Amino acid sequence: MGKITALTYYRFDEDYLEDYRKNLKNLCDDYLIIKDIEGGLMHAEGEYRQRLYQQAYEQGTKWAVVLDPDERLEKRAGKILKKLIRQAEKENVKRIFKFNYREMYTSNEYRCDGIWNNKERVVVFPLLEENIYSDAALHMPKHPLNSDYEIINTDLNIYHLKHINPALRQHRRDIYEKLDADHKYQTIGYDYLIDETGIELAKISWKRRFTPKYREYHINEGIFSME
Repeated sequence: MGKITALTYYRFDEDYLEDYRKNLKNLCDDYLIIKDIEGGLMHAEGEYRQRLYQQAYEQGTKWAVVLDPDERLEKRAGKILKKLIRQAEKENVKRIFKFNYREMYTSNEYRCDGIWNNKERVVVFPLLEENIYSDAALHMPKHPLNSDYEIINTDLNIYHLKHINPALRQHRRDIYEKLDADHKYQTIGYDYLIDETGIELAKISWKRRFTPKYREYHINEGIFSME
């Protein structure tokens, strides 16, 4: 099986990285973790990620696992994904893998009402020279856009931990409204991130738990003063 590498970059959330590595140790052979030192409120996300992908490709990575430092895969994901990757390699087919995206509200509950239950991400894919990626400055798909890829729904969960903190939920809404005031990149806008009308929470079952367990993480206070 080809080399599997976890790819990410960080800025204000370095404290998440130790558990990020532990969460992926049963899946990934290596980690490529870059500190974002470009500064400013935002840079071109698409171009930034493509440089990360190119570096991993040049280092011999065959499969990319693209999660942010504050995202976790459920514990059983490693075994399942390795089986799916081996199968794709054996059959010599181009496949990318889709996951449920769960926005955590407590240490063991995620929001599941309305739009919250329909969030998905494609974060595991082969790094091929012919891959075509989005150049979007914001909310870019992390995966290649080539039409000849088969998308496999793994029904595995990704858990987004930073959303547990109410202050970070508010900050997320405020930053996106500033960056995308005309809602060019997300037509529904961002107020929904802090709207708790009709909120429903689902508890993570033991079978679908993630490890290490959630703890309070330190966030660099500079995140709240970006201009």
